[in-house]
Amino acid sequence: MDLDEVDRKILAILQADGRAALSEIARRLDMGTATIHERTNALEEEGYIREYRAVLDPDLLGRNEVGFVRVNTTAGRSSEVAERLVEVTAIQEIHELTGDADLLLKVRVADRRELTELLREVGQYDGVEDTATDVALRSVKEEHTLRIDHE
Repeated sequence: MDLDEVDRKILAILQADGRAALSEIARRLDMGTATIHERTNALEEEGYIREYRAVLDPDLLGRNEVGFVRVNTTAGRSSEVAERLVEVTAIQEIHELTGDADLLLKVRVADRRELTELLREVGQYDGVEDTATDVALRSVKEEHTLRIDHE
């Protein structure tokens, strides 16, 4: 599916407000609701839109400690370890890397005690050689939106 200007505008609107009604999107784009409905369904079916969700405030929920954990694994086992770490709810992101570490984890926990427990758990996974952790002093920018280029 090739994205046209209308598709890009629909994606931009939904990315800014996942609760935007199709009728509101149609009004903003001066198009029919049925057309927007068809296009949105196509964008979902093609995988451009993965899901709709609320972005929660971590401070209000007591999850304000952020850490970045570099994980070194036994040679050839980084993907296997990464797939097992997916189940750990305190881990928000897992990236396979080039460079000094095999994996980079972004974790969000309530406090340093929980971080210590998480690091102990990760360190005991079969295939994990060692970890190194950086704790964020403050988060200046956290964004989950993607840039949608216009052709």
